[in-house]
Amino acid sequence: MGVHGLTTYLRENKRVLGKAVRFPSASKDAVTTIVVDGWSFVFEIYLQSHLPWVYGGEYAEFSQYIEQVVLSWIAVGLKVYFVFDGPTPELKIPTLISRMNGGNVEKSLIFFRTSPASRCTPRFLRETSILPPLAYEACVQTLQRLASSGKRPLEVHFADEEADPYAVELAGRLGAYVVGNDSDFVIFSSGLYAGGDDDDDFQTVVRGKTRKRPTRQQNITFGLIPPLDVPLEDLTLTASVYTPAALASHLKIPITILPLLAALVGNDFSNQSTTQRNVQFLFFERRLSLSQRITHTGDTLAGILNAASQPRKARHQVESVMDLITRTVNALLTRAPSHVTPGEVDAVVDRIVNAALTYAIDKYDGEIYGPDSLWPTRLCALHDQDACPFVTLFMEAQPCSSQDKTGSDGATLIVKAKDRGYYEYGHFLAKTFLENPDLETVAKSIGRPIRLWIYALLEDGVGLPDTPETSSVDDSVAEVGGSLNEEDKEDLDELIDVVEEHSSDDDDTDLLAPLRGELERLRTADDSTPEPPASATSRSRSRPPPQPKSVTEYVRRGSRIATDEVPVPDLAVLMTSSGFDAFIESEIHIPWQLRSLEERITLFLHILESNIPMMRDLPPAELFGVLAVRWVVRTLHLRAVESGMTKDREKERWSQREARAFLTFYVGSLEDSEAVCSTTAHNWIPVNVERLSSSRFHAYISQSGPVVDQSLSENMWNACVHSLGDAFRQELPKRNKNAGIHKPTKQAVRASRRPVGGRLHFAVLGDAEA
Repeated sequence: MGVHGLTTYLRENKRVLGKAVRFPSASKDAVTTIVVDGWSFVFEIYLQSHLPWVYGGEYAEFSQYIEQVVLSWIAVGLKVYFVFDGPTPELKIPTLISRMNGGNVEKSLIFFRTSPASRCTPRFLRETSILPPLAYEACVQTLQRLASSGKRPLEVHFADEEADPYAVELAGRLGAYVVGNDSDFVIFSSGLYAGGDDDDDFQTVVRGKTRKRPTRQQNITFGLIPPLDVPLEDLTLTASVYTPAALASHLKIPITILPLLAALVGNDFSNQSTTQRNVQFLFFERRLSLSQRITHTGDTLAGILNAASQPRKARHQVESVMDLITRTVNALLTRAPSHVTPGEVDAVVDRIVNAALTYAIDKYDGEIYGPDSLWPTRLCALHDQDACPFVTLFMEAQPCSSQDKTGSDGATLIVKAKDRGYYEYGHFLAKTFLENPDLETVAKSIGRPIRLWIYALLEDGVGLPDTPETSSVDDSVAEVGGSLNEEDKEDLDELIDVVEEHSSDDDDTDLLAPLRGELERLRTADDSTPEPPASATSRSRSRPPPQPKSVTEYVRRGSRIATDEVPVPDLAVLMTSSGFDAFIESEIHIPWQLRSLEERITLFLHILESNIPMMRDLPPAELFGVLAVRWVVRTLHLRAVESGMTKDREKERWSQREARAFLTFYVGSLEDSEAVCSTTAHNWIPVNVERLSSSRFHAYISQSGPVVDQSLSENMWNACVHSLGDAFRQELPKRNKNAGIHKPTKQAVRASRRPVGGRLHFAVLGDAEA
């Protein structure tokens, strides 16, 4: 992730570019603020914990590691802000698809094309490891639980778009470091941003008058996870800090040119074309290493700017940012510019411009810094309502203000959609885990019927983007970004004199700001937003007329990620066709997200085909497990019936023994926890992801014979099987005379926690076909 080769470049030049910092600082009362890139944290913790992954994730232990790391950070004097991604920018979707194809999909293909004996070895499992699908949810739940008391210096934020620029802008307000493994953090610059942290190492401080020197192995750990069995007050943390100023100075270019350097070297946005040649193939010879490419690009930029600063060399004068980009592209071409078609050069220049603009952060005009500068509105911690990309997109789809008859205003709907990450610019990227490429992905077979309801509810309450005539993402695969016409380029050429800016002593001037402003003006010229109505009440009086819309889903199809255009059904039609007639009115339209808890519960249970009295009588902590089993069992049964009960579809169905094993495991996970999640209007069904262990579930399900456990109540089981008697697969009796009723023993649970690579541990996957 980030700038190609920059991580390697920073490590090779660590002595020059890196600055070692140690926590706690000399002043014990001092508090240092850090902003943590959430996704980097998730990947690194699971990687460094060496937890098993192949069964689906060890989330209980993963949650313990997260808590251990966060509390250790706080103990050494850090105030921690976590930032997670919001909606994925459309420009980055091709990059994400490429990563998914080359990562999870390809690893799954290798796994299922390898013999059972070979894929059980520790080395194979380590080399094909995939991040478990619920790691993100487990991390967010754990962090929100730790922050919920309000007594710890810990906050969790969700960005309005990508987390990287949001994290740097937040750090610029707070004067903080950014902790992450993305090299983009050395390119961004904003306000009081202190730089990016990397290479965190914990060690133990020996206190008292003892002369015994601690051994390195016992008292130092390299990475995020601190040493075990060490009091928090005896910990210190060392880290390497890299700043944009140090990198720019080392490359001898202005700090405001770093985004252009990153776009030329290659980042997540500059190389998305599959039909055109890669930019790096045009710019760099194959013999150049990644670090040498960065040096070569920096020297080229510095040479052009230095020549332009000489007043006597008129022919070398750079008249604008576009002129600088064009000259640099022509200078980097490995072949003579005359051997490259003009259209190809223009396409490369446009792609570089769009890639450089992804590093743009609006300048903060306020005079207040620190925590008091945050939350100008309750919609976004950093931006005013008019400047927040998320709110702007929402207002374009469903303009509203003031309060409606429910007593809630339109901002409430925005907050609900934003905090839950539901609003995704009309796209859905399905998570992929360990799936047999010969079978249909569960994102389509199990998940799509639920997502149709989600799309309909979003369109009814929040509003989805209009369906474009042609997919802009598909267009970006052929050519990323729209090209600028000659008149536009002439306008850009008059915006800024690069020579004057480069010769100035003010290194904080944003050389790309005029370019960004003009391109934004060009992009939004044809996208005028109508004036919002005076009140949301007028919108709630009558139901808005349905407009045909669709969501682009990116799901696995065979051994690659493919697109599916899924029409968004009208909510009223969907309710009528499914037999739901409760709480439906014709005169007053109130979004379901703003309705009473009872109304939302009724619709929720109806969607999952579980609106029965027995479900409402269950304790809230048990509902999630029962709902999951009922939906999977019912969906797989309907698939089998539609196919005429073919052998493959019949094999997919669950048996009652498997359902009982899952519920027994789920209830046992709740009992092992110290406390049960509290139930609120916004959390009616606790989702206890951070308490689950997939290997423990497989220890239950691998038992021979029926599973009976006292922790599984009769009410819970009756609610699970109600009206689903024929949906379960009948298991054939086994010939083993000693087969009988077995209880899951402590030995079975211990077996699930054996070291990765044990033969028994992966016996279930030895003959797996799905």
